[in-house]
Amino acid sequence: MKNHKKTLPKHTSVLVCVTGQKDCDRLIRTGRQLADAHQVELQVLSVQPTSLGYQIGEELEYLRQTARDAHAEMTVFFHDEAALMTVGFIKQVGAIHVVTGMAEAPINGFVDTIHQMLPSIPISMVSKEGVVYNICPDSEDCGAPMLAAPQTL
Repeated sequence: MKNHKKTLPKHTSVLVCVTGQKDCDRLIRTGRQLADAHQVELQVLSVQPTSLGYQIGEELEYLRQTARDAHAEMTVFFHDEAALMTVGFIKQVGAIHVVTGMAEAPINGFVDTIHQMLPSIPISMVSKEGVVYNICPDSEDCGAPMLAAPQTL
């Protein structure tokens, strides 16, 4: 009888979640800073609604270039369940930290869903003003809090 154990991915990246807005470049800069601090890779993910017709617009192309400049790989998925796709991707890339923007109101519960499904992964939310807010697991220190997102790569 064989023992079928799943091997979990090594914790090898910081994952930045971006929408299709150019100002998400601040999230990539924050992610680069965290990846450097943890000495891991940087991954950038954008999950777009299928209603967009599987087209990558000018804003996503700008973010792809920003990711490239930050030495990160950017992945784009078209799916209507952004949080669930993101949770799967977090597991796939072995993310140790997630960076997102900050919704003005918890419209779709994106961050809440990720935190509920993966409570051991720290999440940093970067406001439009560049202030970084952290959700840290009880068992872990998220490190020194960042007061602002870095302005340049």
